[in-house]
Amino acid sequence: MKLISGFLIAVVVGLGLFSCFDPPEYPLTPEIEYQNLVFVDVPDASEPDSLLLFIKFRDGDGNLGLQPNETGCYLAGGDTICFNEKNYFFSLQDGHYLNYEDKRTNPNLADLPDYVKPFDCINWEIVYDNASQPQDTLYFELNENHYNIFVDFLVKQPDGTFEEFDWREEFCTTYDGRFPILAKEKDLSKATPLEGTLRYAMLSTGFKFQFSIKTLKLRVQIQDRLLNKSNVIETPEFQFK
Repeated sequence: MKLISGFLIAVVVGLGLFSCFDPPEYPLTPEIEYQNLVFVDVPDASEPDSLLLFIKFRDGDGNLGLQPNETGCYLAGGDTICFNEKNYFFSLQDGHYLNYEDKRTNPNLADLPDYVKPFDCINWEIVYDNASQPQDTLYFELNENHYNIFVDFLVKQPDGTFEEFDWREEFCTTYDGRFPILAKEKDLSKATPLEGTLRYAMLSTGFKFQFSIKTLKLRVQIQDRLLNKSNVIETPEFQFK
């Protein structure tokens, strides 16, 4: 199965901006509502299929969205919130990044996970030089706040319950992602309440191969730039067919 890196895109349609009259009073914590889910089956097997998720949103202070490559840190409510280009931070100790040699030689680090599944996906990265030769294996910790939309795939079991299919543990990837800043006002401290619809696309050539005739649903949540998380919603049940 081929997963597509950089497969996550988002646009806003029907965005409501309230500059000419009194804006509605929405909670400062974003709220979302399921609208639609569309599977686009591409006949060419070499091209990715698309799973398109549509969710309605509203937010009282309009501080939704991250730039695709946004990095750096800022203060929010007394806390420091950091973003980087990747969804994790390498761990520093004594001025250098922790590597697998540290785990083997430093008794204080012996409890770090071994380089085995799933930790080869969620805690360790092989670093290569410009000639694509492996140079080191570095320890990292995931930064959940790299994303602002969180999507879990839930697979129906024979007893009728649903279990999450963990893309990171199975394929070292995720369908969590970023949608862009939605406010037209560049100074987000002046942003006004927002409402509209997010269209969120997830691409893969392997949806049908992986799930065949299984029944699934999605669990979805978003968060704003202050890390206020929305309510959690679930889609209706569906199959890739």
